[in-house]
This record gives sequence, structure tokens and C-alpha cells, in this order.
Amino acid sequence: MTRLAIVHLDSCKSNDCALECVKFCPVNRTGKECIIIANGKARISEILCNGCAICVKKCPFKAIDIINLPESLETDITHRYGPNQFKLHRMPIPRQSAVVGLVGQNGAGKSTSLKILSGELKPNLGNYENPPSWEEIIHHYRGNQLQNYFRDLSQGKIKVSIKPQNIELIPKFAKGVVKDLLAKVNERGLDEETIQQNFNLGKIWTRELNQLSGGELQRVAIAATLLKDAQIYFIDEPSSFLDVRERLRMAQLIRELVDENKYVVVVEHDLTILDYLSDYIHIYYGTAGAYGVVTHPLSVREGINIFLEGYIPSENMRFREEPIKFQKSELSVSLIRRVSPFIKYGKMTKQYETFSVEIDAGELYNGDIVGIIGPNGIGKTTFVKLISGHLTPTMQDDPVELLKRRVQDDEDDDNEEVDALPPEITISYKPQYMDEIANLALNVEEYLKQADPAALFSSFIKTELLIPLDIEKLMARNLSTLSGGELQRVAIAHCLLKDADLYLIDEPSAFISAEDRVRIAKAIRRLILHRKSAGIIIEHDLLLQSYIADRIIHFEGEPGVWGKASKPKSVKEGMNMFLKGQGITFRADPQTKRPRVNKPNSKLDKQQKASGEYFVSA
Repeated sequence: MTRLAIVHLDSCKSNDCALECVKFCPVNRTGKECIIIANGKARISEILCNGCAICVKKCPFKAIDIINLPESLETDITHRYGPNQFKLHRMPIPRQSAVVGLVGQNGAGKSTSLKILSGELKPNLGNYENPPSWEEIIHHYRGNQLQNYFRDLSQGKIKVSIKPQNIELIPKFAKGVVKDLLAKVNERGLDEETIQQNFNLGKIWTRELNQLSGGELQRVAIAATLLKDAQIYFIDEPSSFLDVRERLRMAQLIRELVDENKYVVVVEHDLTILDYLSDYIHIYYGTAGAYGVVTHPLSVREGINIFLEGYIPSENMRFREEPIKFQKSELSVSLIRRVSPFIKYGKMTKQYETFSVEIDAGELYNGDIVGIIGPNGIGKTTFVKLISGHLTPTMQDDPVELLKRRVQDDEDDDNEEVDALPPEITISYKPQYMDEIANLALNVEEYLKQADPAALFSSFIKTELLIPLDIEKLMARNLSTLSGGELQRVAIAHCLLKDADLYLIDEPSAFISAEDRVRIAKAIRRLILHRKSAGIIIEHDLLLQSYIADRIIHFEGEPGVWGKASKPKSVKEGMNMFLKGQGITFRADPQTKRPRVNKPNSKLDKQQKASGEYFVSA
């Protein structure tokens, strides 16, 4: 075993903690300098460290990890950022005329791999003090498919095109209108009409970049990436903010590159899209922010099922204690008692100059979670804002109101007096975009205390929310330093910390790994059930939606023109209605029970469409 000592520099605040890690280190007490303070940060000698992990327990900011790794991994170090910093083992292997998918937890090295393969970062093979030359790197990978790749990369023979993860930063670095930006990168010579049609950009063709929504920016970013004439394309999280039809359209456009003998590497957390898109899979596992290990290439179905199982047979490696199962019993043994409604809202409309949305009346029950599905630009976020009171409806039959109080005892549910209701419904809202949160001059702990200071000290909140969402390690971090996935987890925690009657959560899976999506789903479910509240979730990941939702609200209409929301329906009925409108069919994987997209016009696709069963669940 080899010892890995990690200091998370963003969290380490040695000047504010009276040097607890140094004070209590038993090796330091013998006169040796196992832990020292350099430039205001702790630094740990991995040679002197005996693995006692006392410093881990004593650090008030959760900034230290001490990890024992198998010695065999020491010969497979690809890159290390510095002393006590992240280390990546192995690399994914790009393949010509194939889409290679990367999946795994956030912070395990996927973005680092893309930086190395694109030439932005030169791998140091673990020697950060005296980095190797390209000749030494190429020699290190002799006999490996990466040898020729790195040789060509070092000689500038590989032209790359990169779709970044953080698309919200695009307007900060690029100015002007959409058509001008794409004209600059259109190296493949596609005409304007084809570009607008392929990427669904007609309505925003002459719009300024800083006026685009997240989904619109995502489509522009993918278009800009695919329009370049490159040998290899790196596409980081292409499905974020896109609806199901747009995700599948983008997947088809990406797959067309395969027919042109290109290399394509995609990072994707939506397992449904990853399955549909990829030819091979590499799984990333490890400890977030500490180290990551890349598996050898796997077939798509085998790779995703191994990822869900958490065990790699070929390496005899278990990287997760429990498998991920997409079964309702995983969330809760409690059944929603739909005897009497808890919350109701009347039929309402919202009219803008060029867009209108109509909402059918609906009812929610104690512990009820209703999922919202539909295309982008059809009024889903408008619906949530109408329910939350952030928008005033143009017309409304009945207001959003409580029909009874929340109670702690299920047996008393039907005995509540309507005239004993609180004056108004309490709502907690997690918005789709988190720019305002990221710009707050607060650290994570200060921000969460704004929701409910007392709740942070609750053992139930710690067990069911803070630990599953891995929030404790972020407490001392400033909001502005968080990654997209970290900021998303913090925003969800902030929403769920409030003791509310109704939780409105808009796209909780954006920038979240597939592994963390299940943890988030369980946390949302358990908090809402525990408080006997209700929840409305907007989510484009149909696998996650089918996993968490008790019922479905289906939106139909013409994006950007009009939308209509149904009343809450069963998951099967709601999914069937939505998928029929999209012309897409889903089947259940026989091993893991996860939904899988059928290939268009395949035998199973035709059979399900003929029978009207667009969504087949386990």
C-alpha cells in the first residue's frame, strides 16, 4: 500500500484554526516535520506520514484526506498537480470512428483527462517537481495506443475541438450575436439554413449571446464545437439544460462524426444519453478531489451496468459500497396516502407578448413528489414561478393554498380542521440558474445558515442531507470558488434545509454526476416524506425523473409560442404522453431495470409504438 495525503487548498485555512493538524500530529511531536505550514496552507510529508489520520479528524475545515492506495497504481500515474494535490491514474483511450464515453463521480479526473488529451495540460507522470519531456512521456506509453496519440499531439499533428462544461461563462468571453460567432468557427462550410435546422437555432440566430438561456447557450456551444474541422472532438456534459428531444438530436449529430473517421470523447452524466451515444465506456472512480482511477475500456452496456453495480470484475475492485438500483423501494418504504389533498392550485394562465402558458388545476398530497417533463421554452420554469409566487398569473381560478396543516402523525391526517390553517403556504424554491448564488460574498456555511441556522446542528439533517450531498467538506469554501456540481449540491441543500410546505426544485441534476444524482434523489425524497410536505421537480433526465417522481405533469405545445400543463398523472401515463409527442420509446434493462432508449426504427421501437407503450418500466 502507498499513502496519499491530500490537502484541499480551497478549504485549508491554517491561519484560522490554531494549526490543529500540526499540534496533534504524533509524528510532529517526535520532532520530525510531517506537517508544516507553507504559504498559509498545511503541507504533509507522505514519506513521514504514518496514516494515523488524526489530522483528518482534528481539521475543523475538513480540508485533509489520508488515503491508502494499492502499490500497483504507482506505476500508472498520469498526472499529479503538486504536493498533497489531486493525482490521476491511467487515461482513457480515444478511438478513431468511435465515441468514447467517460462516466464517474465529479472530482475524479474526467476534466483533467480532457485537458491532457487536448494538449492543454502536459502529463507529468506524477513527477511534478521535475516534469518529463515529451520523449519520456511517449516512451512511458510504449506498446500502448496512447503512444502514437501523444507523439502526434506533441508534434502538433492533432487538431482538437472542445465543448467546455461551464457554458454560462461563454458570454463573458465572447460577444456579439449567434450567427457571427458561428460564422467565425464554421470550418466545415455548412450553410446557415443547415446550421439553424441541425442545432435548432433559428429563433436565436440574431440574438446576443448574453441574452441566451442555458439550453440555448448549450446548443450554440455544441454547434461551435462540431462546426470546426478537427481530428478529435472533446465534448464535456452536452446534455445539461437540454430537454430529451434536444439531447437525442445532439447525440445524433455527435454520432455523425463517427462516419467521418473522427475521434470523439464525451463526458456525460445522463446514463440514458451516454448509453445511446457511446461505443465504449471508461469508468472513473476514487475520492473526489484526491485521486481518480480510469478503468480499461468497456462495452457500453457492460460499462454502465458495472458502474451501477460499483464492482469491476476484471480488476476485482469494488469502488462503491452499495450498487445503484433504479427501483422505487430504494427511496422509501412509505406509501403516499392520497386520501385527502394537502395543497391545491387552480387553473391559471400567464400571457406574455409572444408566449402564453396554461396550467390545469391540480392537487398535491403529503409526501407527494410530482415531476415536470416537457421541451425547453414551453413554460415549465414559468409554472414553478407561478406556483411559488415569483410571478403573478394573468388569470387564475383558485390560488395556491393549503387544505390542511402538516402533522407528525399519519393517523391524524384526516382529522385536521380546515379553519385552523396557517395564514399562507410556505414555499422553498431552488432556481434553475445559480449565478446569483455564486456571486454572493459568503462561504457555504454562512449561506446555509440563511436557510435555517438551527437545522445545521440537527443529527437528522446531517445524516439525511449534509452527508449524502457531501456538504461538510465545503463548509469553509467561498461560494465563488465552487464548481458547477458543488454549487448545485449546496443550492439543493439550502432549499431542503428550510421547513416548508412545498419544495420547488428546478433541474437538480445539472452538473451532477450520475452517482450523486441518486443520492440527491434519496435526500429529496426523505426530507419531503419526513416533513410530510410536497415537492415539484423539473428534470430532463428521464431516468432520474422516473426514479424519484410519484406522478408526472406533462407539458405540450410549441416551444417559445405556447405551452399547456396537464394535471398530475401516473408516472407511466405521463411518460407515455410525453414520449409519444417526442417519437421516442424507452425499454427497461433486464439486469439493472434502468430505462434505455430504443434505437429509432429498431424492431423494439416499432413494436412499442404500435402497442402505444412508449415507456416500459421494470
